[in-house]
Amino acid sequence: MEKIMEFRNTLAVPIHKLSIDSLVHEVCLCPEYFADIYRLTYDAKQTVSWRAIWVCEKLSEIHPDWFIPLYDEIIQRLIDCTHDGSKRLLLSILYNTPITAPLSINLLNYCLNHMLSPHESIGVQALSIRMAYLLCRKEPELLQELQLILENTEPGLYSTGVRTTIRNILKKIHATKKRE
Repeated sequence: MEKIMEFRNTLAVPIHKLSIDSLVHEVCLCPEYFADIYRLTYDAKQTVSWRAIWVCEKLSEIHPDWFIPLYDEIIQRLIDCTHDGSKRLLLSILYNTPITAPLSINLLNYCLNHMLSPHESIGVQALSIRMAYLLCRKEPELLQELQLILENTEPGLYSTGVRTTIRNILKKIHATKKRE
């Protein structure tokens, strides 16, 4: 209980990337602290929760296997999430985590519904496109559908970041088809 309060106190005050990196390093050195950091992602104080998710996002880059048992839970949290920064980080965690079988239709639907939504941030749109591609690679018919959706978008409606993501994913889809 002592460590979780220490982590919460650190996350409750304005912090910067160096603070996040320090927490990530500490959890990597003592993996038993992961449960405490993850528990803080549910904190009632939104800034604590968001910053704890940020720590988890960085951890998912280093130890993606830690998130495999949490995969379905994180998908549900993403679907229910209303905080833009948390949505982006949850998508990033899922992107870093190996895809479980069977394919999550809920996650795929979320990505397809949010990847071109004008109500979403550029980060959520771009990550939704990238995540949809990862999921669709598992099913060739779905990859074809994603290609059609992306090819039929009106580029002028989207930011440079989203247009670049669309262009890069279409290149990957075409490269995948050439190998087949």
